[in-house]
Amino acid sequence: MNADPFLDSNIFLYAFSAQDLSKQNRASKLVNSPAIISAQVINEVSNNLLKKFAFGNDEVAQFVVDCYEQYRVENITKETFVRAASLRDSYHFSYYDSLIVSASLLAGCSVLYSEDMQDGLIVDDALTIVNPFA
Repeated sequence: MNADPFLDSNIFLYAFSAQDLSKQNRASKLVNSPAIISAQVINEVSNNLLKKFAFGNDEVAQFVVDCYEQYRVENITKETFVRAASLRDSYHFSYYDSLIVSASLLAGCSVLYSEDMQDGLIVDDALTIVNPFA
């Protein structure tokens, strides 16, 4: 198992948002610590930075560069998609959540930080989903 946690997209979005300072503080601590993310996380966060946070292209490009420098970034592979399909059947995750969980498992993570999924759920006896804001 990997000691570093996997971070879902929503953790980054709270780190960028000043709407809830308590959540921003907690999210900032997580994104400034060693972690693993996937290319999907970079994609989702980049899209939100452009649309919701009015970041410019240069700022988003810098975010992408920073992600590859700071985190281990898991690519989305055939294995990720196949495992995600199995997870959707077993756990009834949404399409995109199943890809995040699949990438987390394939990266060997034991913890996935996400606000969007069931806090405390243990997936395949290997990965615990933790809502850091609960």
